Amino acid sequence: MKVLVIGAHGRTGQRVVKQLLGGKHMPVAMIRDPDQRAVFDEMGVPTVLADLEYPIDHAVTGCDAVIFAAGSGAKTGKDKTVLIDHVGAIRSMVAAAMQGARRYVMLSSRNADPASESKIRHYHRAKGHADAFLMKMDAVMEEPLDWTIVCPGRLTDEASKQCVSVSPEIDQPSGETSRDVLAEALVACLDEPATVGKRFALLDGETPLIEALRSV
Repeated sequence: MKVLVIGAHGRTGQRVVKQLLGGKHMPVAMIRDPDQRAVFDEMGVPTVLADLEYPIDHAVTGCDAVIFAAGSGAKTGKDKTVLIDHVGAIRSMVAAAMQGARRYVMLSSRNADPASESKIRHYHRAKGHADAFLMKMDAVMEEPLDWTIVCPGRLTDEASKQCVSVSPEIDQPSGETSRDVLAEALVACLDEPATVGKRFALLDGETPLIEALRSV
């Protein structure tokens, strides 16, 4: 599959691109700054210039799948959180459906909830609204997506042990998730039918990754 990686220049996104390069799928890196292109030129990965604050149909055209790994970032304001993590995410879902990219894997967050009252409720509410739209998309569009929503714990740069724990309860107690294993999981979900139509928490654990994904 030709896979558009949204948020490809981020710390997790770059790992996703590299993971795709090592497998059977062809990544396309979506970037919003031309200066980011050099990173992917060195990898031999094609890029497309697009911004989630505007239509991105041109970026999705010709792709079979989308991995959404974008985020407004902790250094931006609440307005950007809404524009990227909520509105931008939904924009990408609609574009994927309209352009025929049926497989869609969303990097979300534990505690994502439209009614969140957490300390970072603007973020959790934005992610919750986006997740809710994706899960109920078939009610408003004739072109639903084969979706998966992955909700990691606190992200770390620890090396992947390729072992995780998964749970449908995304508001479980805090835990950590290696960015490496998260990237592996996002890519593995593309080919794991058991993950279609599922939202689950993903933490570092003791179960081999593929075995865990098949159990969700």
